[in-house]
Amino acid sequence: MAVRARRLFFALWPDPPIREALVHATRKAVRHCGGRPVPQDNLHATLAFLGPVAEASLETVLAGGSAAAREGRPFALRVEDLDFWPKPQVLVATAATPPEAEALAERLWRAVEPLGIPRDPRPLRLHVTLARKVRTPAPGLAVHPVDWAVASLALVESVTDPAGARYTPLAQWPLEASGAGVTP
Repeated sequence: MAVRARRLFFALWPDPPIREALVHATRKAVRHCGGRPVPQDNLHATLAFLGPVAEASLETVLAGGSAAAREGRPFALRVEDLDFWPKPQVLVATAATPPEAEALAERLWRAVEPLGIPRDPRPLRLHVTLARKVRTPAPGLAVHPVDWAVASLALVESVTDPAGARYTPLAQWPLEASGAGVTP
């Protein structure tokens, strides 16, 4: 009997006005990159990609996210650069990774360590994927800076169907050392 697994990741999940600002600020670059735009509702910045997680481990992952968020504090991101990553063929908008984001990602990885989930060895590079299957982006394209006040952490499930990937937040927690609560 196969064990049911869910494809999960922890992310910074922007609210609708930030998503709209990201789309507006990068519209020209996305239109001219020759790739497939990521749907607006899927825009996010991944902190820790967990991959397939057994359904039986979901409570541990949720508890880890909650604990990590309770120790976190809100922080600011400025999404202000575009980059083309040739190997995954993606156009991304990037932001400098503040220490608060690095610390949050570290807490998340420690929380899921008992589950044996392999950790990505690369350093955290905060980015929002804008388009996939990009072969060669048009040169000289830029992004208008978008300021994002990050105040929460999300656990997100990725489901792929013939129409593409669909990302659904399973839980969100405020980033406040004194905050406790979960928003389903």
